[in-house]
Amino acid sequence: MAVSASGCPRHGRDGRSPDAGKGAALALWIALGALALAPAQAAAQSAAPVRDGQWLGVGLGGGLDQVACGVCAGEPKPGIVGHVRFGGTLSRKLLLGGEFDLWTRRDEGTRQFLASLGAVALFYADRDGRFHLKAGAGAVGFRAAEDGDELTALTFGITGGLGYDYPITETLSLTPFASLTLAPFADLKFNGDLAVGDATLGLLQAGLGLTWH
Repeated sequence: MAVSASGCPRHGRDGRSPDAGKGAALALWIALGALALAPAQAAAQSAAPVRDGQWLGVGLGGGLDQVACGVCAGEPKPGIVGHVRFGGTLSRKLLLGGEFDLWTRRDEGTRQFLASLGAVALFYADRDGRFHLKAGAGAVGFRAAEDGDELTALTFGITGGLGYDYPITETLSLTPFASLTLAPFADLKFNGDLAVGDATLGLLQAGLGLTWH
């Protein structure tokens, strides 16, 4: 795959990289399975996790990136994704903070990145204070580079997701997660010059994390 002036990465052959996709696809299935099983695994534990003051979360998993525009194929591409988030506790059910997500993939000499940085709110909807919904907004950027050429975009996006804190100790939880980030109205630039307007950046991710409260 190569970077082209048409406004999006150009695929070779059928546009897919089986080796690059296997690991990310496996991580997605494992994470989604863990997310589905976590409530059943934690049901036997009656003590609610301690949630007070500052908190920190890190995670790693697989993600599907998509760059869609009028001249782009818009095919989802698998890669590795990770996040770091931290903030403060407003109440037992509501946490506020910031989150940084980074997705990356290398395919036929082209290195691609999609990153987001913004504010997030975590709302613990269940009585036990373990299942949470995530909502946020902030900056979303994309970069694909090869042989001195690069395709870039920077825009505003929103994110939504869910997770489940499976307590390991009173202050540490194993947290399977899944989320979706969408950033419409992005301008794709080829070597700094506008190539395509009104593109949409997207990232679907799932994985496992650790959360300290």
